[in-house]
Amino acid sequence: MLFASPGIDTAAPKATRIDLFSAATPQMRAFHVTWLAFFVCFFAWFAAAPLMPLIKAEFGLSKDQIANINIAAVAVTILVRLVVGPLCDRFGPRRTYTWLLLLGTVPVFGLAFAQTYETFLFFRLAIGAIGASFVITQYH
Repeated sequence: MLFASPGIDTAAPKATRIDLFSAATPQMRAFHVTWLAFFVCFFAWFAAAPLMPLIKAEFGLSKDQIANINIAAVAVTILVRLVVGPLCDRFGPRRTYTWLLLLGTVPVFGLAFAQTYETFLFFRLAIGAIGASFVITQYH
């Protein structure tokens, strides 16, 4: 096992203590990888928000269009959360997180290449799916 120390039971089903600055047990490794994955998803999910003044100027967006972009980023996560829960039950949180992170990279990169309001809106909608990472983190 990676980071396993001699004398530590790595097959224990549950953590018996919290050693926050250690990665010696599988439970603590799962904890640290999970919060890091959640941070990455959260960062990707809200990365465009502080850039909205620049995006508004670049695309010449109206207030209604900005509202649509913000709604799209949040609305789709509700639907995806309903799907992610059963996926965690069936495939486990590790595989579900892996696929969410991999699939989430596509719209994040796509957003950088958006040239119109419609493509930007589409990619913001797709990025909203990353918000389902909350369910997986809670599952862990």
